[in-house]
Amino acid sequence: MGVAGAAGISMRSVCREAALTERYFYESFANIDQLMITVLEIVVLDARAALLSVPATSQTFTPDLVRQGVDAFTDYLTTDPRRGRIMFIESQVSPLLATRAIALVEQFVVPIVRSVGAGNVAATELDAVDVSLNAVAIFGALAFLYRRALTEGPQVDRERFAEHAAQVIEPIALARSSRSGSGAARDR
Repeated sequence: MGVAGAAGISMRSVCREAALTERYFYESFANIDQLMITVLEIVVLDARAALLSVPATSQTFTPDLVRQGVDAFTDYLTTDPRRGRIMFIESQVSPLLATRAIALVEQFVVPIVRSVGAGNVAATELDAVDVSLNAVAIFGALAFLYRRALTEGPQVDRERFAEHAAQVIEPIALARSSRSGSGAARDR
């Protein structure tokens, strides 16, 4: 999936690559779609674990914490670029994978939004809808940043890339459309 792409996968190609018989494949997976969803889940949840392994240095948000998270995530993707392809490209090639990917976004990015918002006065006005929308927006922004870096090669050095990603995350995590406070945006 990370090399040939989701469209290039068949049960036979997987069995050939793994040197297994079809019988063993069907003992683990009902079909190729179930295998691809499992692979997507492993990649996304391992990326989440890499992010959550960043030690919190305080109870409140610090820009350094975001940068540490970006570094951990970048390390996870660059250690094996197939992960980025699975997460950001192949996850969108079929409705089945895209539906699961959207559900995984919440598990993956909501902790980032909450971390950025911790201790930030502006974040106290975020409701659950804001947090969910911000999570999707962050994932979308990061997906295109990393997708470009993974498919076209680095456009800038790693330090600048990580700093840019962190600078993108911070304001998106605090975006608010809920009706709280004076002059707040109206629900549409």
